[in-house]
Amino acid sequence: MNFELIDNCFQVAVLMCAGLAAIAAAIRHKDRRFLILALFFVCVSMGTLYWVLHIFIFGDVPQVFYVSEFSWLAAYLFLLSFQMVRTDGVRPLLSLLPLACALFTAAVVLAVRMFGPSWFVSGAFAVVFSAIVYLAAWRLRRNGGGLVDGWMLLCVGLQMLLYVVSCFMADYTRFNLYFAVDITLTFSFAALLPLALREVAEK
Repeated sequence: MNFELIDNCFQVAVLMCAGLAAIAAAIRHKDRRFLILALFFVCVSMGTLYWVLHIFIFGDVPQVFYVSEFSWLAAYLFLLSFQMVRTDGVRPLLSLLPLACALFTAAVVLAVRMFGPSWFVSGAFAVVFSAIVYLAAWRLRRNGGGLVDGWMLLCVGLQMLLYVVSCFMADYTRFNLYFAVDITLTFSFAALLPLALREVAEK
């Protein structure tokens, strides 16, 4: 069986479960951060589900997959919203190290043309990714951040690594480095929920 189907079905299942758990946490804690996380999980899952259904029905990898791309872009917009809510009440000032990290992130996204050949989509991802990185790095630098911010950088880094690795892969029918990174990324996404729960419990 095509391992890409196995990997993507696994990601859909894990993140849908994480989304349901985040909704339960939002109801229990009455905290919008968990609702935003739930929307993040669901958007990633729906983008991947479209990808899975296309492969399953047509038997080939789509050359243009804007449905998935826009769903994944929406997911990262929710992740950026999550960071903004966590930074609510504090005005992030310009800082050189976080800015350098953000610019490096944007350069990598544009260099490898993440999420397809469209410059518009790659540019949109570059803006969103770099904003997430800037806020996470800024919070860590000012000692106001914590494990969630470090984990956020890990998730963005793994997502970028996944696309860099994909540039050197041709066979997606068997397990390889690409799938190892993707499975790690899936678990890293899901881990954002318990880390956010821990952060809320500590406050």
